[in-house]
Amino acid sequence: MATPPTAPQKGHSRTISTDERRVLVPRRRTKGPLDFDDLPSASASTPTSSNPALPPAATTPPPPTLQDKDLSFLLQPTNFHPLPTSSLLPPFLSLPAPPTATPTALLSTLHFRAAAIASAAALTSSPPPPSNQQILTLWYTRLLSLCLCHQSTLAAQELSAFRDVTAPFYLDADTGRSILPWELRVLAVALGERSDPRRAIGAYYELAGECRSCAADAALAVEERRLWRARLQDLGVRVANALVALGDLAAAVRHLKGLRGKGEGILPLLMVRVGMLEEARELAGDDEVLEALLRMADGEWEAAAEVWKRLPKDEVTVCNAAVCELYLARLDNARAMLEGLLDEGTVFSGLIFNLATVFELCGDSAKQLKLGLAEKVAGMGREFTNPSFKM
Repeated sequence: MATPPTAPQKGHSRTISTDERRVLVPRRRTKGPLDFDDLPSASASTPTSSNPALPPAATTPPPPTLQDKDLSFLLQPTNFHPLPTSSLLPPFLSLPAPPTATPTALLSTLHFRAAAIASAAALTSSPPPPSNQQILTLWYTRLLSLCLCHQSTLAAQELSAFRDVTAPFYLDADTGRSILPWELRVLAVALGERSDPRRAIGAYYELAGECRSCAADAALAVEERRLWRARLQDLGVRVANALVALGDLAAAVRHLKGLRGKGEGILPLLMVRVGMLEEARELAGDDEVLEALLRMADGEWEAAAEVWKRLPKDEVTVCNAAVCELYLARLDNARAMLEGLLDEGTVFSGLIFNLATVFELCGDSAKQLKLGLAEKVAGMGREFTNPSFKM
């Protein structure tokens, strides 16, 4: 068989040589901003709160130059918008105001709407807050409260009063670090994540670089360096959340596999969500919670219900066991379990949503049952928007 003709070579030609003595070496893993295993070790981890509404367990001290900044532009009434009431059911519109308390106290007691209103009132009052640190704390409380009462879009609009939280104006002249509270800076990125997750990932990596720098700074106290390490771990998980928001679940799994510490506990849960059930089983070990979730993912509702019922009783185990009862068409059992939690004074968005789902399967009385549920929740001093009740 003839070979196809080749074009004549012009000019000089180069003979490619190979060196058979070369041995391919696997590429070494590189270090990134979110890696912290090479940082100075800490003998104990920094305690953190599992409730995002509660104030952080520890914070870095504000820079001395914070009070020198003119933050009067953050006190303008035009920075704040009235909270809409269209997303509230009638029982919540007539909800009495909670006892007089500080915005931070209202936030810690889960009165999110009242905390948002009180924060704006304190920022626009006369006389104004006495220190810049209080101004920034009130702003953080306002924005976080808006997010927790399902007004993230409004929070993002009000955040624009800061213009750019990374601007040189917010940097300390002596250290070059931001004068803004860490929690406020992270929340600002999280609010932008809804509209542009890719940009948020870049912003998280910029914050991670600062965390690594501070965690390795021998001039800082040991407790403060531990705090920066904990923040670095938290940013790693937030990057995974942003990847999930992008819809790149495989990348999120790969990212969490590369993390240490907090990422290892979240990885099996993400694998269950992605559908990588066999991989999740390999990581589950003797974790009965993961076993129950995997059985639910496989549609083994009866077996999953048995696992949930033998675990220590709390709102998570009871609520998931009720979901299993729901899929087993035992509506009376599911309703009794969920209403039992409510009677004990436990109330959260997932509980209300699941109970509303049960009511929808009860026939034409669903709307009345949901309104009755709203009245009961309002009587407990809590407030939830219409989506929680599936209305």
